[in-house]
Amino acid sequence: MRSYSFQSLADSGLYRDVRTVISIGVFDGVHNGHKAILSSLMEMKKKRRAELSAVITFSTNPKGERTQLDTLRLREEYIASFGTDLLAVIDFSPVFSKITACEFTSLLASAFCVVGSVVGEDFRFGAPSSSGDGMTLERMLRERGMDSETEIADSVKDSDGVRISSTRLRQMIEKGDLGCIPELSGQFYRVDLVPLPYRSGSGELIFSRASIHQLLPPPGVYDAELAFSDKSGAKCIALIDEEYLRLHPDTGRTFGKDGLLLDSLYLEKRR
Repeated sequence: MRSYSFQSLADSGLYRDVRTVISIGVFDGVHNGHKAILSSLMEMKKKRRAELSAVITFSTNPKGERTQLDTLRLREEYIASFGTDLLAVIDFSPVFSKITACEFTSLLASAFCVVGSVVGEDFRFGAPSSSGDGMTLERMLRERGMDSETEIADSVKDSDGVRISSTRLRQMIEKGDLGCIPELSGQFYRVDLVPLPYRSGSGELIFSRASIHQLLPPPGVYDAELAFSDKSGAKCIALIDEEYLRLHPDTGRTFGKDGLLLDSLYLEKRR
């Protein structure tokens, strides 16, 4: 999957004449609702005979959340797993936050020849005072001469009939209810370790919480699995306090030699 700045695509017109299906969203804390949208996007690519499938996301959460559930790297990896061709990242600056739905559609039309889009039922775009929904997007693209159609994806619910959302994932993580996360997202909560400095001592790996920009659960002891860049893994115990994330090997195991190439940490449940 190719990755670009959304603004650079609008400026260059690299894919302006390429038949493209798109989805737009934060895709934070990727869950089963996002999975349904991305699967529908790939189906729409076939249906509309598009040359390109593109997901447009944001560098930071437009809702103003201070900590994200995913890093951009993890989101990119997950989105690519569906066979998506392109990821376009919006720099959600104060200036960009003020553009209208009409102005955003003009940028979109400069970047792609949009023949279809798949969005969630709560999708909105443009500054709050002049925002639009999925049907607005379809209409505005058609007004610009594009034969585009929009599919509004239904919400996905859990076994109790409760809607799955990033907000709900966030609430569960904040309470430390990690054992329920796989039902909503298909995997345990994943913390990106690639960009993080750490030190090792007395058989443990120590990370400063100040360096971790993802949401962490409350202080406590958690069962976890450490994933390495070679796709191997090791069960471990995660100790979280106000200052540090400490990882201890599980009983009878070791992390191996120094210079480990870490990938991520899956937090499974509170002990």
